[in-house]
Amino acid sequence: MAPYAPLALFLAVLSSLVLSALGSPFLPVPTQLSRLSRPGAAVARRQDDAQPVFPEQPPSCPICAQNFGSIDSCAQAAPVLANFSMIIFNPGAFIDVIKCACADTFQSAYPQCVDCFTQTNQTQFLNSDNLPSVVEGLRNVCALESTLLGGAATADGEFTPTSSGKSMNDNNAIAGPSCATPAPSRKRAWVPGSVTNMYSAAKRRRMSFADDVDRDFRARTPEVEAGGKVNVADRFISAPKDNIIPLQTTPRTQRIAKVFGLADERVLKYTDTNLEPSTNSFLGRHRFNYYQLLKKPHKVPPTSAEAHLGARKQFVLALDGPGIPSDLFAYPISWSARNSIAVACGKDVYYQNLDTRAISHLFKLPPNRGKLITIEWSPKEPNLLAAGTSNGDIQLWDTDTTKQVMGWQEEAFVDVGGMSWCDRTLAVGLGDGAIMLYDNRRPYPIGRIESHKDKVHGLRWRHDGTYLASSDQQGVVQIWDARASKSLSAGDRWRSKMKHNAPVKALAWCPWKPELLATGTMYPDGKIRIWNINTTPAAAPATQLITLNTSVTSLLWSPHSKELLSTHGMSWQPRAGASESCPDFPHDVGPNSRARRARDRERPASVKTPLTNSLTVHAYPSLRRVVSVPAHTGAVGHSCLGPDGTKVFTICPVEEAMKMWQVWGVAEAGERRESVFDKCTIR
Repeated sequence: MAPYAPLALFLAVLSSLVLSALGSPFLPVPTQLSRLSRPGAAVARRQDDAQPVFPEQPPSCPICAQNFGSIDSCAQAAPVLANFSMIIFNPGAFIDVIKCACADTFQSAYPQCVDCFTQTNQTQFLNSDNLPSVVEGLRNVCALESTLLGGAATADGEFTPTSSGKSMNDNNAIAGPSCATPAPSRKRAWVPGSVTNMYSAAKRRRMSFADDVDRDFRARTPEVEAGGKVNVADRFISAPKDNIIPLQTTPRTQRIAKVFGLADERVLKYTDTNLEPSTNSFLGRHRFNYYQLLKKPHKVPPTSAEAHLGARKQFVLALDGPGIPSDLFAYPISWSARNSIAVACGKDVYYQNLDTRAISHLFKLPPNRGKLITIEWSPKEPNLLAAGTSNGDIQLWDTDTTKQVMGWQEEAFVDVGGMSWCDRTLAVGLGDGAIMLYDNRRPYPIGRIESHKDKVHGLRWRHDGTYLASSDQQGVVQIWDARASKSLSAGDRWRSKMKHNAPVKALAWCPWKPELLATGTMYPDGKIRIWNINTTPAAAPATQLITLNTSVTSLLWSPHSKELLSTHGMSWQPRAGASESCPDFPHDVGPNSRARRARDRERPASVKTPLTNSLTVHAYPSLRRVVSVPAHTGAVGHSCLGPDGTKVFTICPVEEAMKMWQVWGVAEAGERRESVFDKCTIR
């Protein structure tokens, strides 16, 4: 009731004043209460009468003695009951009145005290004949509060048996009519000789039912063990409750029992907690066989990797690639829309038409021009291939004419990182953290973004060309908004940076849910994170996370099914916890220093797991591992998706080989239902 106390007090005051103003029998005319409205009379009564006496007989006296404090607090609040104008000068007393009228303890103990004081000739401690009537009116206020505030106050009382095991009805029957205390005429007069007159008809039925259930339960209770559990059980009948004591006698005891876990709202329990688990292996085999009969077969979608790569865990085609760059951050392979696969071998670039199996040599770098790092086909013009070198040289070649059509040279001669095409615009990441934008029809750059502080490893345009994602060596991923113009700048960044605990190379936009961006980290983080760029707040963690403890070198979304493919390199076992990242060593720490040796002990230990050097497919959004196959004997450097969206090429610098995998399938085109509108034409 704590959060609603001010509102409850206001409602109580408002209700009482309105009802009294209307002349309702809510507050009867005070008789003997008028003498209590005078503070001097109350003090005199306390000095003369002192404290009441509670003998052992009748049985109601010991029960009244335990809770007489609440009755006494009500007596002290009696002046407020007689004159509500005192609320203005003493609001604390009115709070005591509300507590008195709404407390379960007072409602249960007051009939016992009436019986005790009547039989022992101590009626002066009852204060007034009108006190029960006034309290009954305040209980109506509590009921109103409970209705408006959702159970803020308890309006119904609780039945408390006497120490002799008999109810107050039995004690009052012995006392006879002399125990009755006169009360003013009301629509419903309260008589102490009958305790249940205090309560509503529904409450009396609930109390009577609880009494009958208790007696019937004790008559039918089976044998009980020392732990309080029934030692009989029938597997064809719902299991009995653990505790055989009836706890649903009143609403208050039911609430307390639920808090302490001694009762619940379920009537039937289909698990028998009284018996230990069965150790019968014969019965267990029967249960397993019966479960197999009822289990529905797992239906594999025809487009899923489980139906293709899971059924045949072998590559479809293998090609040699001598001189492939050994750097796992390189992009030495690319697949064009014409179904041609290109590969960078040292200083040479070769491509093969997979339809005709014809192999062609495109070009070779001249001496002193570095080595090839990245190649990328243009999706709009599949005859154009862009190539970047370690000296910052960017070339654009036409495979139809076998000629270079455009070239750009970085002034700082920094190495090239990731590349990504959007229509005719080529985004290139550089080793100094800059992102260059080129148009394949212009000999000069059309934009430059300087925001990253380390080499830009990953660049990916979204399929609609509205956003560009970039990642660097420090694990910072940024998104650039290109909806206004393709000429991006540092001020076009979308929201805040997405930070990781390791370098990020793998980036992938989801084709069927464009707001999803998947990122993969290298050593020593080894996790896949899926971000929703529309709902993820600033500096918030990723929407979904897959912990692999394996380097993630590339990511590919399937265009035909809700699955994500990842390629991997080395695996490790964290020594300082799964989330511990490898610390960066300062330059002044020697290889034999104590600090260096202590940090080496904290570095993750390299291990071999099923994910090492593998090709793995994950389901979305469950992130369930659909299938995982060992792709190469060494780390998978990069992967690319075919034009049909079902095949994937992987490359391994250690093996100097490329492999093609049938990962997904194409959904079967269903027969189109003939519509009524197909037979009609609109002129």
